[in-house]
Amino acid sequence: MARPRQLVQATVILLLATWFLRSSSAPVMLAPPPPPQPPDTLCIPYERDALRAFKASLTDPGNYLSSWRDEDCCRWIGIECSNRTGHVIKLELDGSNTMGWPMGGEINPSLLTLRHLRHLDLSFNDFGGMPIPDFIGGLRSLRHLLLPNSFFGGKIPPQLGNLSNLLILDLSNQLHSCYSPDLAWVSQLWKLQYLGMSQVDLSAAVDWAHVVNMLPSLVTLELQSCGLRSTMPPPLNSNLTSLENLYLGSNSFNSSFGANYLAWDLPALRILKMHSCGIWGPIPAAVGNFTYIQSLFLDNNNFSGMVPSTFKKLKKLQMLRLSHNLISGGIEDLLHRLPTNELQELHLQHNKLAGRIPNRLDHFTSLSTLRLNDNKLFGEVPVSIRELTNLKELRLNSNNLHGTITEDHFSNLTRLEVLWLSNNSLTMLVDNTWNTPFKLTSASFRSCILGPHFPTWIGQRTLGTLDISNTSIHDSIPDEFWIAVSRARILDLSGNRIVGRLPPFSLFGGLGAILLDISSNQLVGPIPTLPKSLLYLDLSGNNLSGELPSDIGAPELQVLMLLKNSFYGTIPCSLFELEQLKSLDLSKNQLNETLLDCPHAPETSNIFMLSLNNNNLSGEFPSFLQRCKELKFLDLAYNQFSGVLPTWIGSKLPYLAFMRLRSNMFSGGIPVELTRMKGLQYLDIASNNISGDIPLSLGNLVAMAHTPNQQDALFQIVHFRLASTYMFLIDPSDMDSLVVVTKGQQLEYTTGIAYMVNIDFSCNRLIGKIPQEIGMLVALTNLNLSWNHLSGMIPQTIGELQAVESFDLSHNELSGEIPTSLASLTSLAHLNLSYNNLTGTILSGNQLRTLDDQPSIYIGNPGLCGPPVSSNCSGTGITRRALEDDHEGMSDVLSLYLGIGTGFLAGLWIVFCGFLFKQNWRIRWFSFCDSAYDWIIM
Repeated sequence: MARPRQLVQATVILLLATWFLRSSSAPVMLAPPPPPQPPDTLCIPYERDALRAFKASLTDPGNYLSSWRDEDCCRWIGIECSNRTGHVIKLELDGSNTMGWPMGGEINPSLLTLRHLRHLDLSFNDFGGMPIPDFIGGLRSLRHLLLPNSFFGGKIPPQLGNLSNLLILDLSNQLHSCYSPDLAWVSQLWKLQYLGMSQVDLSAAVDWAHVVNMLPSLVTLELQSCGLRSTMPPPLNSNLTSLENLYLGSNSFNSSFGANYLAWDLPALRILKMHSCGIWGPIPAAVGNFTYIQSLFLDNNNFSGMVPSTFKKLKKLQMLRLSHNLISGGIEDLLHRLPTNELQELHLQHNKLAGRIPNRLDHFTSLSTLRLNDNKLFGEVPVSIRELTNLKELRLNSNNLHGTITEDHFSNLTRLEVLWLSNNSLTMLVDNTWNTPFKLTSASFRSCILGPHFPTWIGQRTLGTLDISNTSIHDSIPDEFWIAVSRARILDLSGNRIVGRLPPFSLFGGLGAILLDISSNQLVGPIPTLPKSLLYLDLSGNNLSGELPSDIGAPELQVLMLLKNSFYGTIPCSLFELEQLKSLDLSKNQLNETLLDCPHAPETSNIFMLSLNNNNLSGEFPSFLQRCKELKFLDLAYNQFSGVLPTWIGSKLPYLAFMRLRSNMFSGGIPVELTRMKGLQYLDIASNNISGDIPLSLGNLVAMAHTPNQQDALFQIVHFRLASTYMFLIDPSDMDSLVVVTKGQQLEYTTGIAYMVNIDFSCNRLIGKIPQEIGMLVALTNLNLSWNHLSGMIPQTIGELQAVESFDLSHNELSGEIPTSLASLTSLAHLNLSYNNLTGTILSGNQLRTLDDQPSIYIGNPGLCGPPVSSNCSGTGITRRALEDDHEGMSDVLSLYLGIGTGFLAGLWIVFCGFLFKQNWRIRWFSFCDSAYDWIIM
């Protein structure tokens, strides 16, 4: 027992001695250990080599990766390394930072060396449609994979499902037919918070909703324009409790079944976009369950009926877009069904809403945008509109509203920027010097009444767009207006009775407009030098005069409309030297000189529409047109052009869709090369001196063999479908009409000309036969070959022209019978076969019986008989059946006589040969003849 006690005592003494020594000595300050010093180069060599191999496979036209030459890869642009380990954790080569020089090439597998890479961004580059490499699925540390707008194509590799740590996956907007037959691989990405696959073809992924439902952490889902179908309903039990943003717009649901997705249980939803999905039927009441929703886009569908009353539950709703649907009912009832607390944008345009705008609107005080245009609203605009004090945009255009608008309507609308009241029967009853409380950026009063005095109050320096067309203004334009709107980009003052002259260049030249339309007014005088900014100018339908300026002054001009004025002289070459000019219309003026060759015009002109009709222009077919390879519309009618049609017309104008040369003095034949124009839909060379045969190759005009549609060049031109954002104000119905000789009269066409397929060779000196190949032009609606010297029979192939409505072969030298196929033309509304040499019985098909003034169709053909002409076929024995029977009888008789005669001659020839070669036959024959002679004499 003594030994353990001694050990304890010794231990205690030792501890006390140690404490004493430490406490009696001077204190010692212990410095903290120094932080580890980073090496001179953080970059790990094998990762640097991998990045260099990756760069070697890329194309870098902007030299964006010029810093990738240094040794320290962690300092390279687009690279981020871990401060702790030095490993590359981020590779960000966003092409939007390359100053318009996106990278491309191939993606090198050396990226697999970067085992610690968490963030890979190759967005906004151009990989030329190559597939997304499947080896990217081996980058297991990735948290963010961003490949949008990089022009990948082909099948999305399912190996991406191996990236189990992925939080963000964006493969959207590839534009190269990227597709995935299913989304099963996505279900493995259970940590995913953002999935973007917009514009990826998922039309075969019928179970997409069930796969997405396996991603409980998902916050944002973007599947717009994916070809999704509504063949399978969404799952009843939703796991998407975190989903806030759902983008399903522009898909192919095309049924009422697609509305099931509006009943999906998504308790956290903030944004829902299902626009342009073809969904029809009523909006389901279950939408009211999205109580946290802030933005609801259901526009461009076919929803019908009234919105459900459950919308009232959407207390946090700020943006509601229901435009371009079939929603009907009263506007007041609809507004009562909507939440009023936070609603800021309400888009109800292009529906079937009716009724009056309610007098009380004070409960929508948060509203900043109100679009009710293109409905069936009627009545007056209530003064209560002024209660919407936060309103920035008000569109009431294209309804049936009437009454007056006064200054009181706008007294509190100090924030108003956009005001569209056009196409109503409204009268603006305000003082001409009204000092408006608002500053507008866009205003449209088309077809309202603002006049007769010019509304100077409308001239606001903030304006970008102004439409005061057809507003009953009968006044001159004050100079201060041009100063006030100098910043406006679009100005439309057409369809009034504005008088006076265009302003001098000191005012006019200061405009910043790209579109200026002052057509259909009463302006006089010459054209001043134009503002440099102009792209579109329409001064047609005025009383402007003088010579066209040699320097038009708008170098970027694309559209110039000067028709229906009194300009004279020549057309200056400077117009054809405008490199951006696409459409030029100088028709219906008094231009009266030969067109110049314009040697300084661009070698390849961009002009695609040229109209010079109804002038006094002379000379040969304009040779400068050889440089207009994009020309699609050419109208030289009603001038004094002469000479032959050039053979180069087929090769130099390959895209021509409309060519009208009528009422000139062209001569020579129709060049065969003309039939090489595959897009030619309208061909009119009537009233010239054209001679020779109709080319047999007429059947090569393939555009006349298919029914016109909206993709055809002529449709695009007629409807002013230029590739420009500023064309939205142009109304196709305002275009000048074209006179077409059809159905026996001159008819005016505007937009309808786009659907006409026409050949008019009338009033020329054509000879020969109508070619059988004309039957190949099965889309022809108007065929006029009258007043020529055509001969031969009408071809049976005429019966193939099932679309033809007007068919005129009058005043020719055609002969033979009317082909029976003519009776099968079911669209025929006008037929003229008069003054030919036709014979036989007149046909009596069902369609032919419906034609007006039937006797005049066949007059001048004395060989025709039967109704409706006076000659009776049955009395003369020349009915078509009788003629056929007589023809068959005559053939039998002729065959009989022909057989007898042939047999007689054959027997006679045998006897003759016998006499010739047999001497004893001759002796006996002549002895017989002598004996017979003696017997007769005796």
